[in-house]
Formats: sequence, C-alpha cells, structure tokens
Amino acid sequence: MLLATLVICSVSSVIVSAIQPFNVEIVLPDSYKNVNPDSDVWFTINLLNLANSQRIDVTLNYDILDVEGKSLVHNSKTVAIETQASFVADLQLPANAMPGDYNINVVVNSSLGDSTAKASLKVSTPKNDLRIYYVGAGVVVLILLILLVVKSRPLIEKLKLKLKIGKIVKDKLKKK
Repeated sequence: MLLATLVICSVSSVIVSAIQPFNVEIVLPDSYKNVNPDSDVWFTINLLNLANSQRIDVTLNYDILDVEGKSLVHNSKTVAIETQASFVADLQLPANAMPGDYNINVVVNSSLGDSTAKASLKVSTPKNDLRIYYVGAGVVVLILLILLVVKSRPLIEKLKLKLKIGKIVKDKLKKK
C-alpha cells in the first residue's frame, strides 16, 4: 500500500511538472502600469521551481506585446535557479508605440518545459507640461513691464516738469 501511494504521488508530481514546471509571477509596480512611449518599464520576475529541486539553467524571454500579440520589444537572459529566484528586468517602449493596452509576456524555457506569465500595462499619449509655457509667458510679461517703466521714466519726468511749470505760471497769473 505504501509503495502504491508513493508511485501515485510521484506520477502526480510528474504530471504537474509537465504542465507548468515553474510558477512564474510578474510584479509590475503601479508607477509602470500607465506609461508613455519611449519610457522604460521596470518589473520583477519571481520564479518558483515546481518540478525540480536541483539547480537548473533557464532562459527568460520577455516581451511587450500589443493587442494582436505582436512583440514591440524583446529581451532574454539565461539564469540559474534552484528552488526560487527573483529577477529585476526592464524593457524600453519604442518612441512610436501607439496609445492602448499592452501585455508584458514572460516565457521561461528550460529542459523541463516552458512556463509563462502575463501582466497588463497601458501606453498613454504624453501630456504636454504647460508649466513651462506659463513660466515663459510670466518672464516675457515681467520683461515687458520693466522695459515699460524704464522707457516711460523720461516721459514721466517731462510730465512732472510741465505740471510744475504750469503751477508756477498759474501762481504768477493769480498774483497779478
């Protein structure tokens, strides 16, 4: 009976391992769930070796895929894993990436089989930062005001002189 239980456990373990030898998780921080074209997307790949307790080399293939499943950008690296591991990865979106929904797709290739995981992200249209325009307009207005004061000073002095002369003339005419 013990032998039959051992055989059943071993067989079920092999069946699970053949389906998905690794538990793959993509951790995508909130700050990278909505990005602009031509920006880096950083994420963490967590791997748990379900099929084997020995050290094994695996190839991590990771892509950003559009809604049709076409790869915008791809990278891969070979790493060693024994029981579990985490890897930080990044992909740079192309400058011509259209706004819309995309997926980060990770495929772990090994001699035990392939495992996959996906995470969603959104590419947005870059928003123009209007602050630079407001600051520029403020500087232009300030320069114009300074020029107005500097250029109008002689005119103001002339007006003061005319008023002073007018007052003197008015006082002289009253005395007569």
